[in-house]
Amino acid sequence: MKNEKKTQILKIAFIVLLLSGIILSSGCISESVKKVEGIFDPSSVTLFQSEDYYILDSSELTIPVVPSQNLNLYDDSPDKYTENLPGFEISSSYYYTEFFEGTEAVISVYAKNMGDTPVYIYQLGFNLNKENEMVFHDSGVTIKPEEEGRIGILSIEVPEDSTQMELEPFVSLLVQTESGKWHDYEMQEFEEITIEVAGEIDAQTPKYSTNPEQLFTLVNEKIDPSNVQVRTMAAASAKKYPGQYNIYQICHLFDDTKENIQYISDPRGKDLWSTPGETITVGAGDCDDYAILLASLIEAIGGTSRIYLTDTHAFAAAYIGNDTETIADAIVEYYGPVPIYYTTDEYGCWLMMDPTSSIYAGGLPGGTAPTENGWTFLNTSTVTVIDIAPQT
Repeated sequence: MKNEKKTQILKIAFIVLLLSGIILSSGCISESVKKVEGIFDPSSVTLFQSEDYYILDSSELTIPVVPSQNLNLYDDSPDKYTENLPGFEISSSYYYTEFFEGTEAVISVYAKNMGDTPVYIYQLGFNLNKENEMVFHDSGVTIKPEEEGRIGILSIEVPEDSTQMELEPFVSLLVQTESGKWHDYEMQEFEEITIEVAGEIDAQTPKYSTNPEQLFTLVNEKIDPSNVQVRTMAAASAKKYPGQYNIYQICHLFDDTKENIQYISDPRGKDLWSTPGETITVGAGDCDDYAILLASLIEAIGGTSRIYLTDTHAFAAAYIGNDTETIADAIVEYYGPVPIYYTTDEYGCWLMMDPTSSIYAGGLPGGTAPTENGWTFLNTSTVTVIDIAPQT
């Protein structure tokens, strides 16, 4: 769903702000989410598995480290100011997964500079009108004319017994003048947005299976971390956050895949599973193609991956061991205050990674929903876990 609104800011001359919203619906099915705040309380689903055709060797599992390097996520704030009003024009898009009452939802905000002078956005947020509260997050993103970029991710608590939420978006920004100095327009509010809220979801109990021979063979034959295109794409993330295999590389791989691979359905009547090299060449694929590509990318940088298959969906996961709080803190450092979702089995924890339906690495995959005590799969009779065997 996409809603577009135009708002003329009357108290500031020469300003037009456009706002559009998109509920994420790409992927084989739809999705949902939740938040981390203050003290981390991760959400996990424990899978009781019966090994079948292939059994993991726990000594071969690799855990991403958390590097000590400074992420340097934001641009430096301008330091030369002026009272002159340069004027600006921005289009703003927000992407969000389904809101469920009593949980928390996540919204990713993008801005496109349609004016002829750079803008620097240093804060974004929403006024929650019914709750008389505000949620906001500091940013630091310079957007040049005709360019677009993500300015931040926000998480919002959805009240219990609610059927709608009324949100009033705002940004705080600086705009550059012809002299090179910047004018601070401070907080600029947009027209109110109304988002529908779904009811609470009860946990469901599908049947789980692990590594049935036919599916295990089919998936693992497609995984190809040695492919030149896969290694090239993986190397870009490794160079961005160099050193030992680490959690920031995983996050960057997720973002890179989400940004550069477009969702496209298989031809009518066909269920095609592409190799990762084919998906990169085409620049598009469906949920199983995304899963195979992302699992291959994780393996290419030294990680351990697996793929989950439901009745209608597929997504990848990365092994993160048992120190989930340290990993979650690093992901929050990378993205902002977001909830982290994973499954737990006898080997440890596996981070959910579904670029077709989630906004960030560790978000809920498609065909799932948050619950009071974690999250649950939806509308599937079976969840099949396919481990990726090390290639020799």
